[in-house]
Amino acid sequence: MNPTISILLAAYNSEDLLMKVFLPGFSKNTNPAYRVQLIIYDNGGNGKLQEVKERCSHLVDIVNVVGDGKNVGLNAALNECAKVADGEYFYLPHTDIYLMPGWDTALMEACKGMPPRSFLLCSRSIEPTKGHTDLHVIRDYGKDPSDFKEEDLLKDFKDYSDHVIVFAARMPFFMHRDLWKKMNGVDPDYFSYCTDDDLIQTAYDVGVRKFWMINNSLIYHLQGKSNAQQTVDKDSNKPYIHFVNKWRDRGYKDANHPGYWHPKLLPLGLKVKG
Repeated sequence: MNPTISILLAAYNSEDLLMKVFLPGFSKNTNPAYRVQLIIYDNGGNGKLQEVKERCSHLVDIVNVVGDGKNVGLNAALNECAKVADGEYFYLPHTDIYLMPGWDTALMEACKGMPPRSFLLCSRSIEPTKGHTDLHVIRDYGKDPSDFKEEDLLKDFKDYSDHVIVFAARMPFFMHRDLWKKMNGVDPDYFSYCTDDDLIQTAYDVGVRKFWMINNSLIYHLQGKSNAQQTVDKDSNKPYIHFVNKWRDRGYKDANHPGYWHPKLLPLGLKVKG
């Protein structure tokens, strides 16, 4: 039987993040009712990735490591992961994310009955400090793998429930594989930065109008630890210039710095599904 969900995960210099944050959440909190496949692309600097299978022994038959340790960038790595993904749905977290209990169940319940190419969903973050949006839960359970307080996090949030669905889009994204195909994956011309913004804009361009944050699909996010590992395009305007030129060429004349490129796409005001 094919997996229900394929997790596409690019990893670069992420050994601590994988072993202390991502893998514990994945192995402990994935619902056994769903067959969830984990595909890790090795962009290098990740130690012995064969230990992944040992960490996820009860899921060993659906853990796959691809890549040869050469850093091809986030988006190119995700495209390679998708080539070997068998799941009906794709989930795109980062290595600095801890998956909370119910993360997968909430997403699967939310997309029931919707046409496969009509939606782009995302989980809600618990983050140590205020980030790019007011929609996250702000609680500090550590800002680094060395001080990540997993037990406290699970104790405080094991009964957390919020079934509100908000009109918003942030990583980690969840979509049907048919939407991924319609989008032709993600643009490999982005190495690391600006990738999320381009994915959202591409989804809009191919007809998606349901951009929903599923509040009871919770993750803990260490905030920027996976991106901070990168060196290519860091502190550079290149990816943003590419974004603006690309979408202006495609007819979005108001394209600007990501977050402001298409004012009608994601309104700043909060919209809740009734």
